[in-house]
Amino acid sequence: MLPLYMVGEVDWLTTQALYHALPTMHEEGIVLCWPRDPYVSIGCHQDWQEFDARAGLPVVRRHVGGTLVYLDQHQIFFQVIVNASHHVAKKSPQQWYQYALAPVVSYLQTMGFAAMFKSPADILINNRKISGNAGGQIEDSVVIVGNILLRFDPEMMVKVRAGSSIFKHSFADALARHLTTLEELSGREWQPETVMRDLATSFHRHWDTVLREVPWDRWNPVVEQVGRSLLQPRWLYAPGMRPRYHQIKVREGVYLRQPREDAWFPDIVAEVDTERQLCLQIWNLPFEVPLPLPYAQIGDYIGDPHLQEVLLSLMDRSTSSSLLP
Repeated sequence: MLPLYMVGEVDWLTTQALYHALPTMHEEGIVLCWPRDPYVSIGCHQDWQEFDARAGLPVVRRHVGGTLVYLDQHQIFFQVIVNASHHVAKKSPQQWYQYALAPVVSYLQTMGFAAMFKSPADILINNRKISGNAGGQIEDSVVIVGNILLRFDPEMMVKVRAGSSIFKHSFADALARHLTTLEELSGREWQPETVMRDLATSFHRHWDTVLREVPWDRWNPVVEQVGRSLLQPRWLYAPGMRPRYHQIKVREGVYLRQPREDAWFPDIVAEVDTERQLCLQIWNLPFEVPLPLPYAQIGDYIGDPHLQEVLLSLMDRSTSSSLLP
């Protein structure tokens, strides 16, 4: 039986150190918690420059993937830590995400919401994101971590992301259309303690978990050591992947993108649906085009070849790439 720990409210760094410490101790478990104070978490592959230090919040870099996120006490965290050798049938990331997120989807459905798993790692309600998740392998463990948004502060999310003023404005607009919260959906306030208990019930129903007291005396030395390691400058400030455009994943399949360097159209920002190959929104275009705009029709509405290339590149399409040998 998988141990389940209802940790509840702890300091911000402990919320990250816990799921890094359990693999170090070769322990499995499900951890439910939330931070006492707000902070920012950066994915292991992400470039430090994507964080806007003017936000004035503490920052930690985690050892699992995903994008930069603003986290606070109005989000419930669920952290699944399991030994990969105990689940040899699970081969792909999608299988692991489906396994880890099924109890969360079930909980939301029990609460009356039309929640659905959106591959590879989101939970949506009415096609809007309510839970973002990340995963990876730490030591011998597969780790899947995520949250449920009880309430959310989009202004702070915009504030912590580096970018031009038009990029931040576009991000705020995209968040308003693609994110939702339990409070927004229901019109009432949700208590984290109640959500944690109900979520624990859902995990138990799916996985036959056993509720355990948190062994702080045994855990604390490792949790504190791991927490310090996550803040080491060489790790925290490490450079990461830098795609050819500034990018924010708004939800699975939907990205906000802006060219990094373009002398003619530096302020073009596009919200793209990479699955359906659509431009959903375009900011700072010098003229109007019908939206959403399929990539195949960009040439029908945009005559400037350079602008065509900019938009196609933001949609991971390129006219010039077909000319390469």
